[in-house]
Amino acid sequence: MTWTLFGDWNSGATILEILLNEAGADVAFRPVSIARDQQLSPSFAAINPMQRLPALVAPDGTLVTESLAGMLVLAEHFPDARLLPPAATPARATALRWMAFLAGELYGAVGRFDYPERYTTDPAGAPAVRESAVAETRRLWALLDRHLGAGPYALGETFSALDAQILVMSRWSNGPAVWVDAHCPRIVEVVRATAARPSAAAIWTRNYAPIRPARTDEADAVASLVEAAYAPWVAVVGQRPGPMDDDYAARIARGEAHVVAEPSGALAGLVVIEEKGGAFWLDNVATAPAYAGKGLGRRLIRFAEAEARRRGHGAIRLYTHQRMERNIALYQGLGYAEIGRGVEHGFARVFMEKRLAG
Repeated sequence: MTWTLFGDWNSGATILEILLNEAGADVAFRPVSIARDQQLSPSFAAINPMQRLPALVAPDGTLVTESLAGMLVLAEHFPDARLLPPAATPARATALRWMAFLAGELYGAVGRFDYPERYTTDPAGAPAVRESAVAETRRLWALLDRHLGAGPYALGETFSALDAQILVMSRWSNGPAVWVDAHCPRIVEVVRATAARPSAAAIWTRNYAPIRPARTDEADAVASLVEAAYAPWVAVVGQRPGPMDDDYAARIARGEAHVVAEPSGALAGLVVIEEKGGAFWLDNVATAPAYAGKGLGRRLIRFAEAEARRRGHGAIRLYTHQRMERNIALYQGLGYAEIGRGVEHGFARVFMEKRLAG
């Protein structure tokens, strides 16, 4: 009895993923990259004619689109999970009120923020549309924050689908939700409580946990993470990949190593970046085995690209072993082009580069 969920990182599908985890459902996740416009492809249009995420397919083949509809359907299908308060109670009415508020009001404002050119016939008006959307998202979050009672969850002591919706959608507002976290203390409390739940902890880590500089006391943990991440490649390349024997204490001291940690403090991912020879390099990306293939690596790559832009670079470079064909294909799919091959420090390497817009 498998539910199939089509989604991307930090999309409305993430709300449904948390709820499916809460229900203990069997889930097949099908990634659809918004950055690559895969939701606009004919193949996905055949699944969801609206050409947007999420799309949820029930075990009987029923298609559910719109995140709010998916939340209600899952609450009906999994009553024992108590994703909503009992029917015909004040708590149920409150949950439905704010769920509809977020879906009906905030979704539209976020859309205007993300795609302002779609909401004006005058290209010169797009910045004003975005500015207005920023103000609107802040107004909406502040309104909700004022109307939430005592926590830790949105409805008090009990988790509900509304909490998953708040966790995910609060990360959309204005980039990394810096304003929300600074001005909406009850929203922050809901996010913190929800992120700590077993159903959401791994999702929080891979999608939202801060990417921060590694601390000096984490050198051994970083090395252990890299060892675990690259161990499957030893047999493929016929030797230990270079990152397995790097000096991470030195990397950390130079500010080149950045990590993502679970709420427990255990490291989930690492990215090593450096500037050398006038270029910006993505030297190493590693994720703990539990996070392999689940989007955390791509998020770390996006961080490296953003850091390259922030430092004034118009391109980012990387290298990988010539036998790591899966990695080469991944980078090509993310817009990296091969610029050369050669042997360096005893490793047969492929050198790649991505031009950075804006």
